[in-house]
Amino acid sequence: MKNSYLISAALGVTGLLIAGLILINPNHFTSIDSGYYLQSATSLLTGQGYRFQEDRHLVWNGVFPIGYSALIALLSALTGVSVLIASKLVNYLALCFSAWLWVRRLSINRSFWLLSVWWLGSFLKILAYTWSETLFLILLAEWVWQLHLFLEQPSGGRSGLLWGKGYLLFLIRYMGGYTFGLLGCLGLLIWISPKWLRNWPDISTSRTIYGRLLVISCLGIAGMGFYFWLNYRLSDSMYGGERFFLTSSVHELSWLFGRALLNEWLLIRDFLPNESNQLAWLGMIIQLVLFAIFYERFSNKIRALTSLTSIPPVSRLFFLTGVTYLLVLFSIRIVSPYAGPNLRLMAPFTFCILAAGLIWIGSQSIIWQRFIRPYWIVLLLCSWLQLLPQVDFNRKLERIRAKLLAESTDFQRLHFDQRYNYLLWPHNQPFTLFPDGAEPSTPTGMTGLIKKFRTGMVFRLSD
Repeated sequence: MKNSYLISAALGVTGLLIAGLILINPNHFTSIDSGYYLQSATSLLTGQGYRFQEDRHLVWNGVFPIGYSALIALLSALTGVSVLIASKLVNYLALCFSAWLWVRRLSINRSFWLLSVWWLGSFLKILAYTWSETLFLILLAEWVWQLHLFLEQPSGGRSGLLWGKGYLLFLIRYMGGYTFGLLGCLGLLIWISPKWLRNWPDISTSRTIYGRLLVISCLGIAGMGFYFWLNYRLSDSMYGGERFFLTSSVHELSWLFGRALLNEWLLIRDFLPNESNQLAWLGMIIQLVLFAIFYERFSNKIRALTSLTSIPPVSRLFFLTGVTYLLVLFSIRIVSPYAGPNLRLMAPFTFCILAAGLIWIGSQSIIWQRFIRPYWIVLLLCSWLQLLPQVDFNRKLERIRAKLLAESTDFQRLHFDQRYNYLLWPHNQPFTLFPDGAEPSTPTGMTGLIKKFRTGMVFRLSD
């Protein structure tokens, strides 16, 4: 009972922390992609379909799948809040629901370890942003658990849920379709080499398991094909524009991914090219010192006190899912010029690896857990350095300081003119970033855009 109250309190503190971060951030943790999500959610609310404005015309949004914007629109319609606030609530409520589910499945202690991954600075940042990544990671964890249940007992009901959760992942991010490829590979592996099952003692030995995996995979791929066909019918593009052509050599991509993996290992602060990295060096030193102290104490004392248990099956599946995601991401990057690999793109890999390790830690003896807990808490707290701006650090801190000063002294109080739906400053002067007061006509390159949403609020997207 005490631990259940601790989880509730931790979720409450997390909510307050996220709300505080959103309020003090000049852009309320929005980005260019956030503009697409919010515009499309607004169009859904006004009955115009899943669309966004391009060249002063509403066009079908094939850039991102419909799932995240649909949830924002639904919550906004049910509560009456703006789409921006609804996007933040979708992320937070999804986290709370996920916590409730994992507490029911695992012991409170093990679920607490798993949920603590969200208190790392990088994942707090993802949670605060109007991005689909929060929902994607939570659904990915649900999919891994469903795969675990299916492999134990491949029933028809569990097969349907495995397909459904995989397709929901695809509707949140196109990348979620990789789960159907993973299921197909598992099915083929079990079919070709049944002896492989001996390494996974908790997997059912039913002869139908590989057949069900292949059927789920094929149905999932067919569902993805239908959605891409729908995109093509409504926008003349299967996925919102030209995405696939040769970009960089394998050598260059290996260097990019190697640097990205280094940043994923550095939980306290990332290194960025052409930016000041003093905090990143500080974070690396702190993390190395923590690991060195832990290893010295672990090797000398803990092994004499207790033995470690084997890796739980669900941890193995998290690891397999994370590594597969990384391989697929690398393969797609060869033919698709997306940005990164950055925090958002690497998050599923890091999330799965950390989830695998934290569930394993939660299955160890209480003595071992008490030993590692203080190191993990210190690492979590230090990782909040990730919440500080990564680009133009000094300039953005000055902007935040100026914003807090302006609010505390009641300078430049904002109010809304409902007749014109413009965000106004004192003396009814329209707020605009453009000399002639005109807005760009296309969302391409939306840096610095002023976008108007359903409530008449105007948001400046982050640069």
